[in-house]
Amino acid sequence: MTQQFDLGVHYFLAEEWHDAARALREVLREEPHDARAWSLLGMALAHLGEGAEAEAALSRAIALAPQDGEAWFHLGVARSLREAWGPAVDAYRRAVALLPEDLVAWHRLGVALAEVGDREAAGAAFERALVLSQETNGTPAGGPTATRAGGPLDRHLAEAAAREDDREVESWLSLALSLLSLGEEEEAVAAYERAYTIDPERAHGSLFRPMLRLLTLAEGRFVEEVGEAPERPTRSSPGPELAVTPRPNGPERPEVG
Repeated sequence: MTQQFDLGVHYFLAEEWHDAARALREVLREEPHDARAWSLLGMALAHLGEGAEAEAALSRAIALAPQDGEAWFHLGVARSLREAWGPAVDAYRRAVALLPEDLVAWHRLGVALAEVGDREAAGAAFERALVLSQETNGTPAGGPTATRAGGPLDRHLAEAAAREDDREVESWLSLALSLLSLGEEEEAVAAYERAYTIDPERAHGSLFRPMLRLLTLAEGRFVEEVGEAPERPTRSSPGPELAVTPRPNGPERPEVG
């Protein structure tokens, strides 16, 4: 069944969820104790909106391989997709305990913690992801896996940006923090600016500014505060003022003041 499993992985990476689920079910008909196939099937079902069936598949994967950090990570993703943030935190905590060098798991834990309002723990998780991104240049420890379509900048980023309800500001801030924790500073600033144009006060009071300061200090740059309160955006100034601070022996990059 190796060929069928490889076909399922191929569809999974292509985000062809229906075909991935079909192929993985074929694998499990012949090999019902294949924990990895259950884990991938759970992820595919989660993306198809089959929440209950997805969690059942992932629970089966974890029962077969309780020390598999990937299965716990997938359970966190499945719960995040239906915005069950508290249970997602629990799953991501198990994932990072088993995969302590996995920056993607840490940044998703940070997002889930931010969603439940635990700013201190979210900041610590994002800080850990940031340290790992500095060490690995944005690639998860051990390299990309077959279960992470798109690598570190995975599907969550598009999901976060796509939520256009009354939590839109928090979605953009979560996206900004996720990008920042992965070392994608320019994209993170752009996402922060989107949040700022919607609600300057909430953006100004978010975790983004202290996390950006941490990043600039880690890179040997100096952060300069520009004012104590957020400036209201105008048509000619759609977001917060961007100040450029020189980095020793390196190019200039924008940072939020």
